[in-house]
Amino acid sequence: MMELRDFNIREAVWQVDGNQLSTIRRLVFILEQQVPQEEEWDGRDEESWHWMATDQADLPIGNCRLLPDGQIGRMAVLQEFRGRGIGAALLEAAVEKARHLGFSEVYLHAQTHALGFYEQLGFTKEGPEFLEAGIPHCHMTQALSPPDDNIQRKARVTSTQQLKVKPFNSAEVSWAEAESMIRRVRRQLLRLESTLSDQFDTDDHDNANLHWLATDDDGHPLAALRMTREGILSQLAVLPHCRRQGIGHSLIELAYQKATRLQLSSIEVTPHPDIAPFFKQLGFTEMGAVEAAESVDVILSRPVEQPDLAVEVTTEGMSVGQETNYRLGVDKQQILLRQESDFRNVLLDMASQAQQSIRIYSPLLCHELFDDPLLAEITSKLARRNKYTRVELLLFDPHRIVKHGHALLTIARKLPSSIGIKLVDPEMRQLNHEFVLVDNKGLIYRQEHDQFNGKACFLDISESNRLGRQFTAAWESGLFDPNLRQIKL
Repeated sequence: MMELRDFNIREAVWQVDGNQLSTIRRLVFILEQQVPQEEEWDGRDEESWHWMATDQADLPIGNCRLLPDGQIGRMAVLQEFRGRGIGAALLEAAVEKARHLGFSEVYLHAQTHALGFYEQLGFTKEGPEFLEAGIPHCHMTQALSPPDDNIQRKARVTSTQQLKVKPFNSAEVSWAEAESMIRRVRRQLLRLESTLSDQFDTDDHDNANLHWLATDDDGHPLAALRMTREGILSQLAVLPHCRRQGIGHSLIELAYQKATRLQLSSIEVTPHPDIAPFFKQLGFTEMGAVEAAESVDVILSRPVEQPDLAVEVTTEGMSVGQETNYRLGVDKQQILLRQESDFRNVLLDMASQAQQSIRIYSPLLCHELFDDPLLAEITSKLARRNKYTRVELLLFDPHRIVKHGHALLTIARKLPSSIGIKLVDPEMRQLNHEFVLVDNKGLIYRQEHDQFNGKACFLDISESNRLGRQFTAAWESGLFDPNLRQIKL
């Protein structure tokens, strides 16, 4: 007999979900278990991976976290929801994430009374009992699948795919918007690498220079790189468990492409001797030496070849640093969107792959993105494919698109049985976000509908379901406006 869960588990982001995660931990650890606040808030949440459990109403009921050194902790489930398998599901999610990241082992400090629970989930007790926050604990570990097993499993998964999908996103970012994430990578590396100086963390040049950042599917930073506008690279930071995956290579190639656009003749780097071979593999050669305080550092250079202008514009718009074509229902990585062209390109790409439905929730259905003849043609073909395909549009104010005309409004008027268009009930307009859902698999999202800053993913069932529930609730209570159906002669 199959048991259905009455809860959901999703990976959370501290910068977004921190308040909810903190509330759960405050209720469980500080109030219920009397853990001192100064011990609970250890300052390591921003550098950790987090998971949140929610009930059927999407209310948070539990959480846990994974530290960069492989420790799983802060496991907390609200008292009235215990005994339902929520803790086990949270722990399973954290273990699988660690396996995906390449950890060979994870560990945790289990409260003594819960040893049996963790042993059932594959953890082994090591060492004597000890006190932590005044509560008896034991150190427990679990060995994860060896690297060979991971490689074989990934090969089986990708063997039927035509394209290789990178397990990370890389993009140029501004220091103002990504400072905390870049610092997070640098500081983690600074703690792990004894050869780095304190200046590796930050200096006076960060604000004026160019930066690139690599993140995983969930938006956690993995690596960073800096370059001056004259083409001098520095501050390359790749977390140890992320190396040999092409991440550093990807960042340097993005910097090389930027140097091409800036029409520089070369890019240069003065690397630590340990990583000089890595740069040489990427086409850098020795061009000279400079005396440092305690040694002579070798300067490496790579010439920049200026392509024809016709070649330069072929990849316009995609700021994700990848050359693969994303496939709806297959590619899971999160794509960062930072400008209008990013949104337009990914919208057309994802919509063109739709087989069942396109649902658009947009307060204004802005002309810049959605008033596009190609998008109108794509949605029209989908709506006319068969009786099961559907296009639905939700907006707040129809005045602008009725007054000035709109490509999607035109086809909605021509195909009223296949393309639905409604107004969101004023009582349900608390959020100004905008999202597009395609086949209940792919999504495009921005938190503020008037700012071109958001994300996309061609396969995110969990987030698509969450936004889909919001869309359905708004659609069922939505209002019809006769102006949206009237065809003016």
